[in-house]
Amino acid sequence: MSYSKPYNLAMIYAISDNNQEFFEQLISVFADTISKDNELLKETAVKGDWREVGQLAHKMKSSIGHFQVDVLKDTILQLEHYQNSSPDELNAHVRELDRVINDVLVNLKAEFPEIFNQ
Repeated sequence: MSYSKPYNLAMIYAISDNNQEFFEQLISVFADTISKDNELLKETAVKGDWREVGQLAHKMKSSIGHFQVDVLKDTILQLEHYQNSSPDELNAHVRELDRVINDVLVNLKAEFPEIFNQ
């Protein structure tokens, strides 16, 4: 069974235009930012501040899009448009977001250890 990575770096390669240093910087900044935003989103969800969770999800959307973490498109959308969802549904989306973000980070660190061991 083959395992596909939860991201696609085609857009990141295109943005970096064969500049390896810039490519590594994009990955490093993404990993740092998405990790912090994910933690803040989880803390905000615990408080039940779904409006702020929606804003944080919206903030994360472009980074997740650039790294083509397509599995999170619906999850992000559900968190952005939280008004018609129950807290249980929203918390399930937060858990899914957390699971996938952690999977992305683990895979990036495995694929590019030189970026994270500096």
